Amino acid sequence: MNTSEQKVSSVEINCKCEAQAKTAILNFLDKLGIKKIVYVDDRCSINELKEAFVGKLKAHYNNKPCELDFLNWELPEAVFEKEITKLWDDKSDEEKRELYLKILRFENNLEELSNSVAPLRLKTILKDKIELLAPSEWIVQKSSIIHELSNNAKILFLFDIEFKHAPLPDNRDGRDLAFELLQDSTVCKFLYCGIFSHLFSINDEYDKRCEYCKTHHLDKEKFYTISKKRFQNDSYLPGLAEGIRNTLLINEVEVLKKEAANILGNSFKNAINEIIQLAPESFNHIIQKSSRKEGVWEMDTLIRVSDIITSYNALSTLVSNARRTKINQCLKKIRQIESIKTGGETPFDKTQVLDLRHKELYIKDNIQNSLHYPLSNGDIFNIQGKEYILLVQPCNISLRKDGKRDRNYNIGLLVELETIEKETFQNYKKGQLATVEVIEDVTLPSNLLKVARFSTFQSVSLSPLDLTVFNKEGIAKINLSELDNTSSTIQESWKKRYKELHKIFSFLYLEA
Repeated sequence: MNTSEQKVSSVEINCKCEAQAKTAILNFLDKLGIKKIVYVDDRCSINELKEAFVGKLKAHYNNKPCELDFLNWELPEAVFEKEITKLWDDKSDEEKRELYLKILRFENNLEELSNSVAPLRLKTILKDKIELLAPSEWIVQKSSIIHELSNNAKILFLFDIEFKHAPLPDNRDGRDLAFELLQDSTVCKFLYCGIFSHLFSINDEYDKRCEYCKTHHLDKEKFYTISKKRFQNDSYLPGLAEGIRNTLLINEVEVLKKEAANILGNSFKNAINEIIQLAPESFNHIIQKSSRKEGVWEMDTLIRVSDIITSYNALSTLVSNARRTKINQCLKKIRQIESIKTGGETPFDKTQVLDLRHKELYIKDNIQNSLHYPLSNGDIFNIQGKEYILLVQPCNISLRKDGKRDRNYNIGLLVELETIEKETFQNYKKGQLATVEVIEDVTLPSNLLKVARFSTFQSVSLSPLDLTVFNKEGIAKINLSELDNTSSTIQESWKKRYKELHKIFSFLYLEA
């Protein structure tokens, strides 16, 4: 493919992306009853850039760049400066913008170039669906624009942060203007608001949103941050469309979060009250007696009881049709917005998701060992540099109140864990797949998997593994000079188990 064909192909792709993004934006506005976008930026009015235009050309006077051929660089400096001003004043707005962009291209100032091109490009594509205002124009027209707001005529407001080329007299920035708008309780329910800036990256959008909500007291339900770094490759609309999607999603997602927090908060509160109101005999039976009988840690029982009551209270709260309807309406709007393709992308930082999943699957070793947690099915051990998982029936491994397991059960299976390439696993034959099981580990890189190889199983005594319960390092060791375990933090049943273990390993020591 020759260069001209490549350029044509690139143009076609950009046109398709912009068409898709334009359709997406119009769909967003239609589905949420948004009349238009109001975009406030110091680059929206070319006349605000006169000072920057003059300053840039004066800075290049000594270099006399031939690329900027719209001026006579041989003029005396005083005459040259007057000529710059006259040139600007004599041009139309479109011609002024083109001259300013020519300077930016010469300077290879890509960031400022994007900032300057974006408003005009967006206006060309979205036409009457977007209104461009300089900060001073916003101050003048604010009242009349707000007067247009209603439930069927909402507005999406986008503010740049910095007004470097057109500062307001009192030095307010876009965050201040957003705050003033969101503070108006009579209209805030009819608007969406975003900060549209080059001062942060796409990956920093959420963090900056949290920061600005805190420093400028902005309402999280109505406010989002859009990075101008979304603008790439001469095509601005897909980036803006994706940013607008996130801005519109915020309200519904935050409402859903708040509703969920209210349900859970009340359920937790009621669970605590219900536990407090238990008669001493009932609490003692549920927590102390049943735990001792079953050989489980009392705190585990308490947490399980709390979960039962909390879940019951949460489900009882959801019996209300009004509450379920509100939640379902939020979910419907979220899915409607998410279903629209913009042609742009938002990087998804999965750190919080993976962290929660890891907490669901594993108890961190420092927590488990410090709590002297009882031996359990699924425990993982490091033995001579290799990982092994313990497989045993939960009912067989539990210690009873006498420190013994039912029928003196003392056998478990250790299966070796191995980390392999995901591609290797995908190429396994049917027979190979029958001998392995994937063990989910979200801490691994995306190209690796952890598997349990059942062919490596070994029957082992639980006695050496039981020793790991008695120290904070989770190491299988015993001091034979200590006949009893006197720790105040270890369960009574496990103290009795220690005595039995002491006998076993004392005998083995003497036999050695």
